[in-house]
Amino acid sequence: MNEEFFKYSIRTYPARYVGTPELIGDKFVRTLDALSTIDPPMFSSWQVVDLPAKDSVPLEIARARIGAMIENNVVRDDWGEPSPSYGYNAMASTSDGERSRHFHLWVNAGGKHDGQIWLQTGAHQVPADPSIVSYPIFKAALLVLVANWPVPWMCAHAFKSNYSIVPVHGGAGYMLESRPMLPQEPPFPRSPFFIPWIGYLSPTLSVGVTLSPEIAAERTPNGGLLMIATEDRLDPANSEHLRRARIIAETMIACTGYQPGGAMRI
Repeated sequence: MNEEFFKYSIRTYPARYVGTPELIGDKFVRTLDALSTIDPPMFSSWQVVDLPAKDSVPLEIARARIGAMIENNVVRDDWGEPSPSYGYNAMASTSDGERSRHFHLWVNAGGKHDGQIWLQTGAHQVPADPSIVSYPIFKAALLVLVANWPVPWMCAHAFKSNYSIVPVHGGAGYMLESRPMLPQEPPFPRSPFFIPWIGYLSPTLSVGVTLSPEIAAERTPNGGLLMIATEDRLDPANSEHLRRARIIAETMIACTGYQPGGAMRI
């Protein structure tokens, strides 16, 4: 399949969780268990990835030796040597049903460098089944991730490779330029928040944030802030959805201090 389509994910970067492989593994298992309570038939049959073996094992088998599995999943350098300063990978996927209904959780944590937390839908070159891309499921999943991992921000978003390479004025090279989502729309801000559906800011980052009344907002149990573009499925072809998503993106850019190139002040 070569057709370009929007992908829906929940992600945060950087995720600076510091912990041993045992602690990362325990938190990872608790995260999978909590996700499974959202919709047991959908978030079922988790398979935990064993990177050295290039295989995966059911969660119930991995549970008893998760610390050792995560330790073996240490990031390795170009020569295959362990590079713990870049953390450890914890990865799992649901395995039942069509690939379009799969979820994939990837956590990179425990290193001196920035990690990430990423819940993806669908599969490579396979768009997600629209029935699993619903506001109740994505909101519940985002809250599970926020509750289990201390992060400054997190975002449920739509993403598509909507950037083009254009020459820089004066012949000094090339840069990425965002293309409009719709012909009548201005380019969407380039940021790790992409097209935000549900944005989360920690209690610290959300201090003093004032939103226009059209953005639904609520506080999370830990005092953070949720900003919601729509309680329908985010539709990047809907100009009203895009307008509210743009407000959330601009708010998150301002609160995190994001600059093109990936820099944040958090």
